[in-house]
Amino acid sequence: MPKILSPTDVIMFRQRLCDLALKAFAERGLDGISLRGLAAEAGCSRTTPYRYFKNKADILAAVRQSEFKRMADAAELAVENEPAPDRKLIALARSYIQFAMERPEAYRVMYQVVQKDEQRYPDLVAEIRRAQQPMLSAVNAALNSGTIEGDPVNIVHVLWAGMHGLVSLHLSEKLHMGRDIKELTEVMVRALSRSISTVPSDEAAARRITE
Repeated sequence: MPKILSPTDVIMFRQRLCDLALKAFAERGLDGISLRGLAAEAGCSRTTPYRYFKNKADILAAVRQSEFKRMADAAELAVENEPAPDRKLIALARSYIQFAMERPEAYRVMYQVVQKDEQRYPDLVAEIRRAQQPMLSAVNAALNSGTIEGDPVNIVHVLWAGMHGLVSLHLSEKLHMGRDIKELTEVMVRALSRSISTVPSDEAAARRITE
């Protein structure tokens, strides 16, 4: 008689399949992911994964949802633990970079895999939006404190583009000239902050601009 799984058992088994799918992606790319292959890795019957996912697109959406959730959890914690409005952006950028460095294959699945039917997966869309919210929150905190000025959505996009660019260069091993990604992240965030800051900079280059 088949074992009756509790709701917790179901969640755990789905997550196990997601973890195995991410492992397959890391080793063999998208072509390495199949529900039958996951069944073999999980040590279950070939039909068992089909009880939880209809097809490869479903498992990919579930993997991406799981990883965006991880990123969102870390980002929310980073913003919450930094009380100073002008430091929240740095804390958030550090969290973003740390996630990408610790889980590079997850980052690739999140941002390099294109799912044109993403709207079919409302839970995935919700986690993507939740992962974006801490950055908007940090930008709004800096705007409300008066330390920067500008359009919050524009600032968020430029910040995200900068961080994503650094991560992409790092993952493709294109960062050269002896610079560390963590150092460059802080340089990038600080440079953007200075460009929209309401507080005069003490740096010589900034003084020359206004002289």
